[in-house]
Amino acid sequence: MDIAHNTVAGGTAAARAAAREARGAASRGSAPHSSGAASRASAPPPRPTIAQFVEDLRRAFGARLNLFELEAKRAAWSAAYMLAFAVGAALLGVTAWLILIGAIIVGAVAAGVHWVLAVAVAIALHAVAVFFLLRAIRGMVENLTFAGTRRTLESTDHMKGPDVRGSDMRGPDVGHI
Repeated sequence: MDIAHNTVAGGTAAARAAAREARGAASRGSAPHSSGAASRASAPPPRPTIAQFVEDLRRAFGARLNLFELEAKRAAWSAAYMLAFAVGAALLGVTAWLILIGAIIVGAVAAGVHWVLAVAVAIALHAVAVFFLLRAIRGMVENLTFAGTRRTLESTDHMKGPDVRGSDMRGPDVGHI
């Protein structure tokens, strides 16, 4: 709200024109040309109506909604590019790993190791790595089930007791998560 002119920013065109004329006359140091203009310049402009206020709110929220929409589009495109770049980086990483393993096998063969043995050792090492990774994944599966939350939601025994002052209010089996 423009306190000096008692109008909401973006008020009526007549109020804005009168305010500009009054500011222009004040900055020139001269009085307006007619006595009717002098009374208009000295009288405060009309107060904004509810409709003007609602229109100003609509424009303000519309501008913010438009900004949100543009930023959401930019975020979506950025996420898509990030995913594409991550896939590209993963492919390049796998390619580099395969080249490294191939170079180690070639080096072992050049050092006199039979090529079948060198390939078998590389495959065995990869199989051991796969085993440990799958074991780690299997150990983390329980973390995906929200077991503590489900137990708390399924059990209402901790809510039925009349005296809960002595309990720690965590519910059943929460300490085992």
